[in-house]
Amino acid sequence: MMHLLVEDVQSWHQHITEAGIADKYDVKMSAVSEQPRGMLDFVVHDPSGVLWRIAQNI
Repeated sequence: MMHLLVEDVQSWHQHITEAGIADKYDVKMSAVSEQPRGMLDFVVHDPSGVLWRIAQNI
């Protein structure tokens, strides 16, 4: 698993969605959600099986 901490998780999610990454590479991507540990995040499962958790502190 890779964890990427960013300043604006919504813009990362929007960019990946608009770029068509999920369809182009047949990957799964979750919606942005608030986690109990004080973060907003979403996950991407890449084609090699790596789970990317992209998050922002709130």
